[in-house]
Amino acid sequence: MKTYDNHGRLINEMNTAITSDGKTVSTNTTYNSDNGRPVCQNVSVRDSAGKVTSTNVINGKILP
Repeated sequence: MKTYDNHGRLINEMNTAITSDGKTVSTNTTYNSDNGRPVCQNVSVRDSAGKVTSTNVINGKILP
C-alpha cells in the first residue's frame, strides 16, 4: 500500500509477503516528500513459530 501527500508525492509504503516456509515479511518505508529518498525502513519477520525479528534502517532501505 502506498501513501501520497496532497501534491501526489510518495511519502510511505507498506508491503507484506508470505514465504513458502510460512514466514511473514512486513516492510514499512517512509520517504522524504521533497526529494523522494527513503528516510527510514522497518522490516519485521515473523516465523511460523511466532518469533518476530525487526530491523530498522535510517536514511536508506534494505529491501525494495
